Amino acid sequence: MKRLAILTSLIAVGMATAGLHAQGQPPVGEIEQVSARVWKIYGAGGNTTVFVRTGDVALVDTKLANNGAAILAQVRKVTDKPVTLIINTHSHGDHVGSNSEINAAGSIAVVAQANTSRRMATMPNVGAAGTTFNDRLTLGSGDDRIQLYWFGAGHTDGDAFVVFPAEKVMASGDIFQMLAMPRIDRNSGGSALALPESVAKARDTITGVDKVIDGHGTTIHDWAAFGSYVTFTRAVADAARKAEPNGGTAEQALAALEADPTSKPFVDDAVLQGARGRALGGLTAALQELRGEPPTAPTPPPAPAPAAR
Repeated sequence: MKRLAILTSLIAVGMATAGLHAQGQPPVGEIEQVSARVWKIYGAGGNTTVFVRTGDVALVDTKLANNGAAILAQVRKVTDKPVTLIINTHSHGDHVGSNSEINAAGSIAVVAQANTSRRMATMPNVGAAGTTFNDRLTLGSGDDRIQLYWFGAGHTDGDAFVVFPAEKVMASGDIFQMLAMPRIDRNSGGSALALPESVAKARDTITGVDKVIDGHGTTIHDWAAFGSYVTFTRAVADAARKAEPNGGTAEQALAALEADPTSKPFVDDAVLQGARGRALGGLTAALQELRGEPPTAPTPPPAPAPAAR
């Protein structure tokens, strides 16, 4: 009853301001069913995945700060079970921002890959995960089982794949998003050259998944779409490697991708607004890596606000 009272209070206090800190992003959307026990909440940062287990609820990612009440309000539309677990796919503020608000009482377990947790530990109002893993971790059993995987650097150096085997669903975080090149955060250990290796290992290792919830998009993808994305990331790295010895530029490497019918949909603004710029960013990162250049200095994101108490 105490936990329910805390969650109810969060919802009542926070609904008026939820989404105001979404930095121009769409507000928290309506909860969307993905499978029998998995839902997705879009908006106000990264996608939040909701897994309703036998006695409780697990969340994957918590959006930007000050969206905890709005997330919980959506969860309450499908279940009254308590949230007892938060899994973070990586350390960016639009995926961990409402951890502290949802976990104001400190009774919710937080799990992340070890590199992600180390970065979370340096973030004000976020803090390290209580449980970490290196490459694999199993949580729960039977139909409630959650399988966590890490295969190497990509978007960051701590990108986790979260699989719900009984539901045949995977949440990927930002290492896979919107069928376009993800931002490569080299300041957080990301790598455009390692990305295709990491996602290929995911494709070749993870089995039994029919649906993929990506980091930010509105579409629920099938496994074939994830496979096509793996092929595209390889093409990006290969285009950079081909351009680099001749002093080539990211624009020249992108022209090669635009001329390739297989890669063109992933770099075409007519398919996804901003896809071309995303590809240029990825190619720039790849060329910097090949040339031993330091990453571009990051613009520090605003720290998540303290949770209301």
